[in-house]
Amino acid sequence: MTDNLDHLSKYFKQTLKPIVRTNVLECRVCEEVFTIDGVKVPRLLHCGHTVCHSCLLRLRPCMTDQQFLLCPFDRQPTGISQNNICNLKKNFALIELLERLEQSNSEKLSILERERLQSNQTCDEDEAHTAVLYCTICMTHLCENCDSIIHSSKTLSKHKRVPLSEKPKEKPKCPVHTTHVAEFTCTQEGCHNSLMCYLCKDYGRHSTHKLALVEVEAENIRKSIVTALQKMTQFMESMRDTAHRIGMFALLILTLFFRIFQFLIENYNCCQLRNSTCKSVYKFSLLETVIQELEGWAIEDARQRVRQHFEELRTLLAEQENAAISCIETETRGRLCALRQQQQDLTTTRSQVADVCIQCESILDSEDWKLLNSATKVKEVLTTLEQQQQHYAQLGPDFLTPESSIPIIFSRDNRVHIGTKIDMRVVILGLDGAGKTSILSAMRGITLSGPPIPTIGFNVESLEYKNLVFTLWDVGGQQKFRPLWKHYYHNTQAVIFVVDASDRSRFEEAQNELSKIINERELKDALFLIYANKQDITGCASVEELTDILCLQKLCCGRAWHIQGSSLVTNACGSTQGLDWLTQQLGAHETLYTIPTIS
Repeated sequence: MTDNLDHLSKYFKQTLKPIVRTNVLECRVCEEVFTIDGVKVPRLLHCGHTVCHSCLLRLRPCMTDQQFLLCPFDRQPTGISQNNICNLKKNFALIELLERLEQSNSEKLSILERERLQSNQTCDEDEAHTAVLYCTICMTHLCENCDSIIHSSKTLSKHKRVPLSEKPKEKPKCPVHTTHVAEFTCTQEGCHNSLMCYLCKDYGRHSTHKLALVEVEAENIRKSIVTALQKMTQFMESMRDTAHRIGMFALLILTLFFRIFQFLIENYNCCQLRNSTCKSVYKFSLLETVIQELEGWAIEDARQRVRQHFEELRTLLAEQENAAISCIETETRGRLCALRQQQQDLTTTRSQVADVCIQCESILDSEDWKLLNSATKVKEVLTTLEQQQQHYAQLGPDFLTPESSIPIIFSRDNRVHIGTKIDMRVVILGLDGAGKTSILSAMRGITLSGPPIPTIGFNVESLEYKNLVFTLWDVGGQQKFRPLWKHYYHNTQAVIFVVDASDRSRFEEAQNELSKIINERELKDALFLIYANKQDITGCASVEELTDILCLQKLCCGRAWHIQGSSLVTNACGSTQGLDWLTQQLGAHETLYTIPTIS
């Protein structure tokens, strides 16, 4: 027993030497770092000290006759049940701290790995390595190895190092006063030395120039670049779609050309072998069917010449065969060459735009002062791209949308209608008592036997006029019904607004209501027909006077509008004259118009 106590005394003297440890996560007995589990897991003694599991196991043989352990630091006893060290509680606070440190180290490693993948900056010490850290004191870019070597000393280890993505922005120096930071930029035209400090701003040659903060001006340039990039992206997508349609259209032309060529060969052989005029006429009828397919390509000149040759083919089919083939081939090859050239130009332009987009994106991520130095170059590039985009926008629809064609009907508002009639939705509005219902009856050719009853809610009538079918919605004009007008605006193609030209006291009220209607977003493309009603009453405002009173020239600027005088007594046809104007504006014509066949 005495030998054991002596051994413990020597051990404790060795252990209790005044050694200062900077790392609190080490066991103060074995000087090894604690772990979350295993033999180095930290366990608590009753006195509050923490010792690793392996050190506690080494203490046990010294006390074989006792059921407690003595703390190696303050000699306080800690009882153990059944002589089992595992019954001692773990230091969970220390374990949680270890877990957080481990998580922090893993996050740091993941950040450095991400920086290594994204960085293209070389290490300032060894250019063969990729920099992932930036020292804010040394102002150098370093890799992990060089950073550990350079900052290994006690003094340099206090330097702050951050990942490259968190590198503080570089502040440029004034080119004149190199000890001062350039905080301002000159926006004066013709001034090439744009960066300056506050001394140049207040006392230098820039004191009378237009100035701005570097951050503000750089942000404005960034916004312009972002806007230009969005436009260029849309521009490239439009060019890509157009080039695809041109390629499909050229393939379609080649297919039909070979069909015509095959027909001409068969027709020539038929004439040579059988010498039958009836057979030629039969073949000619088949050829006309093939020619009808050519209408979809809008090659009007080729179609006319082909028809001319086929008229002569009735008598001289064999002699005109070569001329017809030559004509079709020349026109087709010319169109194909033009299409291929246009497709190549679009591809080249799109490639140039893509290069500029990449260049703009790289400039966009640069420092503010570098961005300002590149402002002139950026403006030149954006101007060139804008010119290319304007040139692209000026191209004709035949170039941008090569499509096949069949006869259809289009209205003037670019709505497609199949059939002989076009349906149009028209809303009739105005103040109460203006004569909306009377004008609607006159349009339908109905003569009212007595004064009209004020409209409560709405009336809807269908009117067929020329090649249009109008659906007329007559909505009540009382004050309580006016907030409900907006529910009738959807899909409305024309608005008829009726004004009582004899009631001058309500002109201002009518102007206010008309202004609200014109400013509605759903009616931005609608036509406006204003009826100056009750022209038969003495003292009423004329059409010209009412135009000035309502300020129609200014109110309807940029819109299609018309004012029409009407009177059920002296000018019963005024209502139909307004319909004539609507028919002219909305009216359709039958034509060969392109309908897509290429998806």
